[in-house]
Amino acid sequence: MSFTANTAFEARVSNNEWDKLCNVTGLYKVSDDPADCSAGTLCVTNGLLPCEGFAGIYNENAYIMNAATSDANIDTPIYACNPYESQMLQGGNNRYHIGHETLGLGINAGDTDTFTLVRFDNINVYRFGAGNADDATGTYFSIDGGFLKKEASAPTAAGSIYFEKVGSGYFTKGSRKSFAYIDVKACKVSVGS
Repeated sequence: MSFTANTAFEARVSNNEWDKLCNVTGLYKVSDDPADCSAGTLCVTNGLLPCEGFAGIYNENAYIMNAATSDANIDTPIYACNPYESQMLQGGNNRYHIGHETLGLGINAGDTDTFTLVRFDNINVYRFGAGNADDATGTYFSIDGGFLKKEASAPTAAGSIYFEKVGSGYFTKGSRKSFAYIDVKACKVSVGS
């Protein structure tokens, strides 16, 4: 697999500072194989991540991640790939962490990194790159294969989750305008609505 162009993720309005479990470590896989994970890919957990070198011992706050699908609902914790702190460069047998110009860089296959819990509460706002959506001109989005899928309207079924566009623009990278983004509010249809 390769990376999708113009993908990115930022939590815009959230309670991350006070939520100690909002950011977790994850290893992205497709089927059972580690794969490249584009920034902002929406994921679900698929078991705890084993400790390297220790059979039968698992990390308590690190997970195997798979792409979220359209059957996700209010009871499904959804995480976004958020490698915001540093990226890994590799030259021969040497690997180096870098901490600049990380906008839109994903996670290389086999590497672990940060995944941020998306709060579907009709309040939290998240910024995705235009490449995270099949059509960034939409107003309402569902989840399809880890990406935002444009929908004609918001769902009405109780327990449904969706994103509502609240803004758009262009990222700033250094002193220049970069690729387009969309700001979306993570929404839910309350049970009993």
